[in-house]
Amino acid sequence: MTTATWSWTTLKQLQCTDLTAEKFWSAVNVWNAKPHLLIKHLMGAERLVSESLAGEYGDVLASVATKDLPPSAWVENPMETFRCLGLSSGEDVQAEVWKLFTKKPVDWNDYFRLSVFDRLHNTAVFYDCTPKKNNDNIKYAYGIYFMDDCLELRLATPSNQFSDDKKTLHWMTDVFFPKFFNWAINDKGSKPTISSLSHVCVQMYCNLYGRLKEKYAKSLMNVWTEVTDPKKYIHKDIATATYLMLLWGNTKPSFIDMGCGNGLLVHVLNSEGYSGVGLDVRSRKMWAQYPQSTVLKVTSVDPSSSDCKFPHADWIIGNHSDELSPWVPVIASRSNFNCKFFLLPCCPFEFNGSRYQRIDSSLSQYHDYLKYLEKTSTNVFKFNVKIDRLRIPSTKRTCIIGWSKNYLPQEMDQVVQDIEKFANSKFNENVQFVPRPTEERVRNCTKLDKDLLRSVVDTVADVLIKSSGGWKCRITLGELAKQIGEERLKKLKKECGGLQTLLRNHRYIFVVEKGTVGFRKPIKDCGKVWKKHKCWFYHNYPDKCPLNEYECCNIH
Repeated sequence: MTTATWSWTTLKQLQCTDLTAEKFWSAVNVWNAKPHLLIKHLMGAERLVSESLAGEYGDVLASVATKDLPPSAWVENPMETFRCLGLSSGEDVQAEVWKLFTKKPVDWNDYFRLSVFDRLHNTAVFYDCTPKKNNDNIKYAYGIYFMDDCLELRLATPSNQFSDDKKTLHWMTDVFFPKFFNWAINDKGSKPTISSLSHVCVQMYCNLYGRLKEKYAKSLMNVWTEVTDPKKYIHKDIATATYLMLLWGNTKPSFIDMGCGNGLLVHVLNSEGYSGVGLDVRSRKMWAQYPQSTVLKVTSVDPSSSDCKFPHADWIIGNHSDELSPWVPVIASRSNFNCKFFLLPCCPFEFNGSRYQRIDSSLSQYHDYLKYLEKTSTNVFKFNVKIDRLRIPSTKRTCIIGWSKNYLPQEMDQVVQDIEKFANSKFNENVQFVPRPTEERVRNCTKLDKDLLRSVVDTVADVLIKSSGGWKCRITLGELAKQIGEERLKKLKKECGGLQTLLRNHRYIFVVEKGTVGFRKPIKDCGKVWKKHKCWFYHNYPDKCPLNEYECCNIH
């Protein structure tokens, strides 16, 4: 093995009897193809070169050191650079060159990495061949070795160089290696998962997402009127728009966004030249912030009606569309033969508007619902379906795409009749689809009578004060319910969450955890806006507030 030109140092070892070679290579595959799972400023990765070679992993690294190739060579023509190494073809090791895309190309350069896998010796080595700033061409590689229930992390540098980058060493030993070990223990890579952005070019996605985010995110953040978190929802819809634009390619299809909510997805697509309409049962405050070119309409849609169709639409979109989600493929089927659909399901609903009941107990309700929608779209609605995962800040990010029909145009009338028959089978005389009301009722105890609120808070506080334990005292919700009484509890229950919701709304007084309630002791630097409210403890608690007036964030 030719490793004389490199100096290897063991950085860390981790051991577990459950480790196997199969689990080790499973974790290697995760890190090799999905570095964005750990490095948050990465968007994804693309394999540029893949070669099977004779020899061992050290032969590849030795050739890299001997040739003394500048990192820029890997950027300009990685295939030609790889050939210049003079390595022989074979089956001993697998060598790959990957490009790792960053979310912010302006702030970060894309990375280039050489991966070498020696399966005979259960060794995976990664060489950073990214051009460094300030012509800093210090080379290093790191390897993960599996032997006798033990994982070992080693660092390699050319013999004539010395690397003492504490930040890099900390990241390798305290961030990367524990995470890799966790992947191996939990066998993350062996579980069949849907890869993300599998139907669009990752590099094009990174570039377009960066452009759209730069163009829209900041201005929208400044005028955001919704109660939802703008950092999450603005980036989510910009990312969804990015995906759709790449999915549609060079075409400019028309679309209908069913249950468009805040209308942001429609706004971005309209602004980028796509003709389409967003429909919802009620308008949102955010709608007033968009220009006239953003087309949003208030309408109550009954998808169970055969008249609910859009003959001129190319795509029907369901973006976390709740009760409308299972109907999106139906509406696309009715509209016209060429109409397609994009569905990003969230809350699981059946066709009749009731909650979906899980069929396969081995799956979560969400994944079972996805399976149900995919199967129905394929077998009943006769769509050729694609499944993908978006890069959005949401746990519900798997999309179902009805790409084309798998029947002939002349068969459309019969297929639509079969679809309507299937949809109608989900109803009976007592169960019919009921669209959402135009005004959504607030059910979080905030609309309760003020005297009722005050009396419940006083009762809970009185029970806690009279109990022993002071600040550490905890009373179960069941015990408190007895003290509050059935009549007051019924009034609370009408407002959804009941007693627990009311107490959580008064978190500046109470802490609710594991079915118990206690006082939330005031602390310094709690992050609240200073001197905005009266301090409840100073004015009501027997021992007053434990903080002085300069330390407490509320008014004494």
